[in-house]
Amino acid sequence: MMNPAGIAELWTLTQANDSVRCVAALHPMGIELRYLMNEHPLITRVFDTWDALMGQAGQWRAGLESRGWQDVRRRRVKVA
Repeated sequence: MMNPAGIAELWTLTQANDSVRCVAALHPMGIELRYLMNEHPLITRVFDTWDALMGQAGQWRAGLESRGWQDVRRRRVKVA
């Protein structure tokens, strides 16, 4: 769900000291998908449907997870 500013964080993945966030934001031409690494924009793309945006976000996420990136919400702490 988008916040009052029209922005929704879809997911955040981390690896070592790096993080990647995927964010959706309202745009005059539709919905913008933002791919940010360490809070620096790498890629932005505007979609006219939510389904198309989510499909691309899923592809980006799957590619990162296949290379060992992890969801910060699912990360587990090892107890000794």
